[in-house]
Amino acid sequence: MKTRAATEYILIGSLMSGPTHGYEILQFLDSSLGSTWRLSTSQLYALLKRLEKKDIVTSIVETQDTRPAKRVFSLTPVGKKAFLDWLQIPTAHVRDIRIEFLAKLFFFHRLSLKGGGKLIKAQVQILEQIRERILERQESEKDPHNKLVLGFKTVTLEAWHEWLLDQAEPFIRKEHDHG
Repeated sequence: MKTRAATEYILIGSLMSGPTHGYEILQFLDSSLGSTWRLSTSQLYALLKRLEKKDIVTSIVETQDTRPAKRVFSLTPVGKKAFLDWLQIPTAHVRDIRIEFLAKLFFFHRLSLKGGGKLIKAQVQILEQIRERILERQESEKDPHNKLVLGFKTVTLEAWHEWLLDQAEPFIRKEHDHG
């Protein structure tokens, strides 16, 4: 299956707990992931429409006695599998950890899924590989500004690495033990 943007997966993840309508999805995302990620109403409905065309979600219109009808969205089996597969893959780019990786940890916790520890170990390996490549480049870099930028990237990677081991790993282990 073609890779989707993290935004699509986060939206798909919001439907893992069951069918819901757009306003409830927005409320859930805002209350649960609002500290790291935002989605506008127009983006939400455009993504839902695109995901429906790809058979990732389906929708039905529910009528209400005293209120306007509402469209309720559900995941298809294809959508559920795509989401669960995405959760297992470490984030390839450091710039995406703040949103994509934190969202993955959120869904492991929220949905009481197994495999979070494995994801963290894989993410640590990715960061170590990236760090080694940057250190090699920094060693041979002649331009002082480029050397400075590579140093910044190295320190950022080291901070993420430390956070993964000191905070994310215990969080996942604790949630798995008690969840």
